[in-house]
Formats: sequence, C-alpha cells, structure tokens
Amino acid sequence: MIRHLFVPGLLDRPPDTVDLAALARFPALERFIARSREEPVQGGLEELLMNFFGLQASQGGAPFCYLADAGQRPETGVLRAFPVHLRADRDRVLLFPLDESQLNMDEAQALAAQFNEHFSGDGLAIEVHSPHRWYLLAQCLPRTPLATLDQVAGRSLGDYLPHSEADRFWLSVINETQMLFFDSPLNRKREQAGRLPVNGLWFDGAGRLPETVPRGASHIDGNHCLLRGLAACSEEQGEDALILFEDIQQSLLIQDAASWLQARQRLEGILNPLMRETQIMLYSCDGRRWHWKPACNRHFWRLSRPLCWS
Repeated sequence: MIRHLFVPGLLDRPPDTVDLAALARFPALERFIARSREEPVQGGLEELLMNFFGLQASQGGAPFCYLADAGQRPETGVLRAFPVHLRADRDRVLLFPLDESQLNMDEAQALAAQFNEHFSGDGLAIEVHSPHRWYLLAQCLPRTPLATLDQVAGRSLGDYLPHSEADRFWLSVINETQMLFFDSPLNRKREQAGRLPVNGLWFDGAGRLPETVPRGASHIDGNHCLLRGLAACSEEQGEDALILFEDIQQSLLIQDAASWLQARQRLEGILNPLMRETQIMLYSCDGRRWHWKPACNRHFWRLSRPLCWS
C-alpha cells in the first residue's frame, strides 16, 4: 500500500512575520526530501485529487463539491460561484476572492437572491451553502473550462474571460452580474461601512456528476469538499490511502505565523512514523512530488539540508 500525502503550500514562503534566520529545522521533512526521489507531476490540488480517483480535471470538480455540501446529487450541471471583489487598476480590472471573514451568510443569500431573480429566465439558479461556497445550477455548461479561482486571484480579469463565440452567453453572465451587484443596496451599505463591495462572481469547476468514479482508496483523511464528494461517488475501495493535509495552506492564507509553525510540527508528527513503515507519495501541489520507500532510511549519504522556501 502507498500512502498519498497531499500538502498544498508545503514549500511556499512562510508568513512574513516568521523570522527565517531563527526558524527551527524540520528534520523529518528535510530527511524525506533529501533521501526520496523527486518527480515532476502536473496539476494543482484539485487536478491531483481528480486524477487519483481516475478522472480528468476537465470533467469538473463542482458537482462533487456540491454533492458533499448539499448531501444530494445535482439534477443539472454545476459550477462553483465565488463572490469576488473587482478593483480597477489603470487599464485593467483585478479580481480578489472574499473569504468568510469578509462576507456573512445573510449577505451571501441576499446577493444570491438578486442573481436568481435576474437570471431565472435563463435557467440559472444559485444555491448558497456557506458564505464562501456557492453553486450555480445550470442546464447548459461552458464549452471551454473557465480558469480556476486560484489562477485568476490577484490577476487581470480580462485575461481569463471567455471569448469564444460558443461561450458568449457566459461572458454576458459574468458582465451582467457585475452590473447587477454594482447597483445592489447591500453593496452600498458595505461601502458606507468601509467594507469591500461584492461586485462580481467567478465561476469554475463546471461539470455533471457521473454515476461513479473509476478508482477509490482504502482510507481517506481530509475534509476538502471535492475529496468528500469524490469519495462518496467511489464504489471501489482501492489499495492506496489518501491523506490531505491543508493546515499549512490555511495558515498561509491568513498569514498566521503561530498556526504555520504548529502545522509544520503536526506534519513532522505525520511523517515520522510513516517513513519507517510504508511507501509515501508526497505532493506539494505545485508541480512536484517525492516518492519515499522504507529503504530510503538507509540512504545516509544523502544529507539533509534546510528547506528552501519558494
């Protein structure tokens, strides 16, 4: 059995408040990287999870997330709908995601109700399952997959908009939503209170839920909605185990040095026993993975070095 360990943010630069000069070493991870075999692998976290279960990312992760959050199969196609703040910057518009600390459930439901009233004639309907997790139910899906939120965040919106003739409808939905939310009384109240307006939505992960997925796992540890949805559709148990460790990435998102250090220590506690007894595939979710076998413990000539932060 191989344990597949997914650790997004593994070698990303620590929060700015971490003193790199005084930072303690992480012996288990350093030994793991020094003695295992590094391999290139395509895709970020969601694509890697889809691939593990035998699916292509182009099949869309949104319906699996919907299944996990709603507890029922969608009867239509599904896209994720993320509330975003759009900011004009010279000759471009930058897109910034809004997390749950910047939007509450009442506000999310009010904006979704505006959207649903406006687009009801187009067969579109948004369901809100948390302030940050909205789902757009649609009979017709984009022909060309939209870029993921992670790809667009902090970048120029114009570079990622759909431009093909076949997806003109989706370009109009994105543009009309901006105008709709711009005139929202809720956004005017937010701006008067010094809060960022929710002046757009970004859609990604479009797809339809299959009856089953090709592969499964003997054990799954992780709470990502995509992972939970994929596991729910898996009929086969599979031989390998899957562990998703998101604590490091979560601490980076909020730039919390204390939680980052605690997450690092928890990862050390996970790696130490596993390295003695089993094969491990460790994915940093940024194009790299490391293959460890118990025999790697004997590769004493491969010296551990301090981690190099990207």
